[in-house]
Amino acid sequence: MGTEKNKVTYGLRNVIVWPITSTSDDGVPTYGEKFKIPGAVNLALKAEGSTDSFYADNATYVSTVTNNGYSGDLTIADVPEDFRVKILKEIKDKNGVIFESSEAKPAEFAMACEFEGDINQRRHVFYRCLATRPDISSETIEEKKKYNEAKLSFSAKPRLDTRIVKASAEQGDAGYNSLYGEKPYEKDSTVTPGH
Repeated sequence: MGTEKNKVTYGLRNVIVWPITSTSDDGVPTYGEKFKIPGAVNLALKAEGSTDSFYADNATYVSTVTNNGYSGDLTIADVPEDFRVKILKEIKDKNGVIFESSEAKPAEFAMACEFEGDINQRRHVFYRCLATRPDISSETIEEKKKYNEAKLSFSAKPRLDTRIVKASAEQGDAGYNSLYGEKPYEKDSTVTPGH
């Protein structure tokens, strides 16, 4: 495989989601059937965490960095029914009417997306996400149509069992295709941190 890596990335496409249907007592998630979120417009995630220092001998004696994942927004053309029902837990009746309940408890999910690059496409997987309900807005048509967008605000936290937040790979990497598998990619257990 080629060893050249991207110098720049751009674009967003191929957003897919795996619902987390249950989590065991020791934090291992069970993932449901994946589905696609079409119409990806923008992904903006901010890293969450902190740097804490302990001072002694008139200097910074020890510093630690915490990784609490990411939080931000996924902007899409519209929220698909699969996401509304399987993730936001809206209720669809036999007549095709979808209801939003104040008692609904959204499901956690894993999410993958793809960035283009100057050499290779790069895929990312976020393993434990939780989204809030999107706002609703529209406006009258004037001289030109203005298309509505939906913004899903969500957090991407570490998995409870492995503490893994995300994974990424570029086209040509051995694990690249596996990032879009039937289940989210699992880390090779023989790899140690920093190697």
